[in-house]
Amino acid sequence: MRIGELLDLLEAWAPLELAESWDASGLQVGDPLKELRGIYLCLDVTPETVEEAIRKDANLILSHHPLLFKSLRSIDINSIVGKIIHRCLAEGVSVYSIHTNMDKAKGGMNDYAAERMGLGAVAPLFPATEVQGGYKLVTFVPQTHKEKVVQALFEAGGGKIGVYEGCSFSTEGEGTFYAGEETHPFIGERGRLNRVPEVRVEVLFSSKTIEQGIKAMKQAHPYEVPAYDAYPLARFEAVEGFGRVGSYSPPLPWEEFLERLCEAFKTERFRVVGMPRSTVKNVAVCTGSGASLIEKVVHRADVYVTGDVKYHEAQEAVSLGVTVVDVGHYALEKIFGPLMVRWLNEKGISSPMIFESTVEKDPFTFYHKGEIF
Repeated sequence: MRIGELLDLLEAWAPLELAESWDASGLQVGDPLKELRGIYLCLDVTPETVEEAIRKDANLILSHHPLLFKSLRSIDINSIVGKIIHRCLAEGVSVYSIHTNMDKAKGGMNDYAAERMGLGAVAPLFPATEVQGGYKLVTFVPQTHKEKVVQALFEAGGGKIGVYEGCSFSTEGEGTFYAGEETHPFIGERGRLNRVPEVRVEVLFSSKTIEQGIKAMKQAHPYEVPAYDAYPLARFEAVEGFGRVGSYSPPLPWEEFLERLCEAFKTERFRVVGMPRSTVKNVAVCTGSGASLIEKVVHRADVYVTGDVKYHEAQEAVSLGVTVVDVGHYALEKIFGPLMVRWLNEKGISSPMIFESTVEKDPFTFYHKGEIF
């Protein structure tokens, strides 16, 4: 398998169009045409994680947090990011980050967090009601060249819907055109209005492959000037979006709920905002930094589980009567590794090729009565 083939599967699961406009998900460093030797999974791309990936002979790093959040004007190999890029290029290691699109995707980070917490009847807390969905490329060809053009579109990366490939639609109709004296029509005659049978061909493309799809269509098309349209698409899916809300049946006692969080996210400490509940039935969760969604929780959940809650956000939660459990950014998103291992196994990629980071740790330590832990 080439690296790019795996990335295509990833993007079918968590399309880049789902990512926030400020995000930088996608291929960050490297060559997607290289053969895949090993996959290294980490939350952050750091000098330590890169060195461990190299030691494991993994030539693809899959990270949750992007290495490059902003465009670079230069690559200074004396800077941390510059050193990482230089090291990866020198060792032939590609870096691919899958961030807010994985947070929103069905079966992604938030669904997995809800699953580990044992929640049922799970739905998005803040649905991605409209996301850009690539393009539909439409052209019109004579029946004799339909298969040639369709095959060229598939080879250019078109016709993929989820895990399905080779998807297209065609309808027969009649096209008209007037061919002037200076033209050389493939079908029809010059100097008259021609009516010819044609087939309308429709094939979907992603945003990154639409240009090569148009180029391939023109090369395979028999007409001098092929007619075509590229329609931008939007998808409406309530199964995707930030955060999740679900429920326990029967409700859990407060202490049992907290124990469940400890087990789900492998942590023993967290902060609580607001009043503890005697029992917990409806729970909202947002991995990473989800304080901006506190208002979305009102009247929908007894408790909101997230990370990185600041002082004024905590005050807002208290004012709204929302009980928040801040598990911490790191603890909530360290589940990225196990989630990706499960997905890779489902795709037939076994553990000898997969390496989870062993060098990452929470950047925060806790001080209590003279003891740091």
